[in-house]
Amino acid sequence: MKKLLTLAFCALLGGVMWAASSNNTPANPFQDDLSRLENEFAGMSQLEQLVEERNATYSELAAENNTLLQNVNSDTDIASSLMGSVAPDGERLLGIPGFWWGFCLGVLGIILVYVAVEGDAKKREGKKAIIGCAIWTVVWLVLYLGFFASAAWFAAGG
Repeated sequence: MKKLLTLAFCALLGGVMWAASSNNTPANPFQDDLSRLENEFAGMSQLEQLVEERNATYSELAAENNTLLQNVNSDTDIASSLMGSVAPDGERLLGIPGFWWGFCLGVLGIILVYVAVEGDAKKREGKKAIIGCAIWTVVWLVLYLGFFASAAWFAAGG
């Protein structure tokens, strides 16, 4: 027991000494070189001024092969596609796929999807909501039955 306490004390003391040393502390990420930031955003500032002056759109500037657009990407980023915000209007309720409405809210989620989604997407998103609800039900039943089966086994002295 004495060896364990000595080891724990040494580990704690070593960690405190390492954290307190000045050469290991990272630079403050909130104090950045402002000139470097201004250089990074210089092209975007020029593009913003051009759009405001000419009231131009991205399509117009792309048709002119404007050099300011070389760092602008019109494709959707992966974060927005994972969140579902790239779907056309009316295809998803609040940009959330139907599966998650059914999985998290059950029957209420299915009803919300069928009421709020319009057009051809209603059938597709509604089907996904039903699948989500069914999967949640199966998961819940497996966990519930597994819990009671193990409780009964332990109660029987297993």
